[in-house]
Amino acid sequence: MADGNRGLWNFLVSFATAFLPAMVLLAAGLVLGLKIPPGWAALLALGLGGMGLVAAAWANHQFVRAYRGNIESARTVLDQLAQGAVTRRIPLSERTFIEPLARSVDQVQDYLTDHFADLRSSRDQLSTVLNAMIEAVIVIDDGQRLVLQNASARRLFRLPPQAMGRPLFELVRQPQLQAWVETTLAEREVAGGELVLPAPSSRTLSVRVQPLPEGSTGGRALVVATDISQLRRLEEIRQEFVANASHELKTPLASIKACVETLVDGGAIDDPEVRDRFLAMVAEQADRMDHLVRDLLSLTRIENDEEDLELHPVDLMTLVSQSVARQSQSAERKQILVKIEAPAETVQPIADEESLEHILDNLIDNAIKYTDTGGTVTIRWKREDDGCVLEVQDTGIGIPQQHLNRIFERFYRVDRARSREVGGTGLGLAIVKHLVQNQGGEIRVSSQLGRGSCFSVRLLAGSAPGR
Repeated sequence: MADGNRGLWNFLVSFATAFLPAMVLLAAGLVLGLKIPPGWAALLALGLGGMGLVAAAWANHQFVRAYRGNIESARTVLDQLAQGAVTRRIPLSERTFIEPLARSVDQVQDYLTDHFADLRSSRDQLSTVLNAMIEAVIVIDDGQRLVLQNASARRLFRLPPQAMGRPLFELVRQPQLQAWVETTLAEREVAGGELVLPAPSSRTLSVRVQPLPEGSTGGRALVVATDISQLRRLEEIRQEFVANASHELKTPLASIKACVETLVDGGAIDDPEVRDRFLAMVAEQADRMDHLVRDLLSLTRIENDEEDLELHPVDLMTLVSQSVARQSQSAERKQILVKIEAPAETVQPIADEESLEHILDNLIDNAIKYTDTGGTVTIRWKREDDGCVLEVQDTGIGIPQQHLNRIFERFYRVDRARSREVGGTGLGLAIVKHLVQNQGGEIRVSSQLGRGSCFSVRLLAGSAPGR
């Protein structure tokens, strides 16, 4: 009911309450033929009317009080609603005179409750997506202060826990990044490029700074950084591999070409001994190229997991003895003692027999090549927890510490002059590493310059007899 109608209704109720009793009494007196003196009739009417006015005033006061209470309760709920509190409702006892308004407020609260729940769900999903990204994501305002960051950004740029709200140039002191950000905020254009972060963890990043749509908070910018250090490293390895492969193929090809040109020109036709020497050189270099190509193809198959492995317990003593026998002539020419130290208990690694033969041949051959005359090569193995550890140790020239983490790369050589002298394709250790990894194992190396090296291969071991 509208406030004007309620006021009119209150007036009519008050009027009726005040004068209706007096009129009833006067009418009754006339009907009954009572002779009521005019003075008494007037006093009676005034008395009853006064009592009615008092009652009407009290009733009106109670009504206004209740009505104001309803309005006050609605105002309190609406004030809280304006501040984002949607859980408090107008009490049922305070809805008597404002029921339509209370229902409207309830509907608004229900809508806002659902809307806020959707917003929280969207925010949680966005947070999950951002923190799952490997790219670093940062949002800055027009003052270059951080307003959003994900986990990758904190890790990549080493942001402190209290980074929010601080200027980006205080947190990441990179002039190039600062220039990109300033360009994007000022000109509303995309900027970026490659950025190299300094030590201790030097990284190469691909950075893109993009303007965000302007809103009530002013212009903002989105910074997305991707760590491409591994890609650049792989590119360097690829370029180095192409250069090394070209060099390894070019050297024997040059020798073959020189020998063939000499033979074609007739310089060695009249001398069988010289001709045979040239032909032997051609055959030697052709074999070298053949070994290189075979190793490249073998490494490619292993890296692509194209080898069919049959993993089962292997008799290591038999394999080691056979491999040592195959390398015996090389060891005898350099008067190198090759020792086998077998454990007291039987230890059988779970491995592919052919792959393990290849691993042993490469490691023992390398140990003999890089051990000086009169040295020693020792092959031993033992059980360690649930694994079998196979070691090939030599008393050779050793490997400088700065080269240890790269010797399993393709074509990587510590001493290129020494490597050309002893022969080999430069792929042996790379093949060994991938063969070990394909069997679920790991390979490590330790070395002391001038005292020798030790290569350790760990594979899963079969159960010991009697267990």
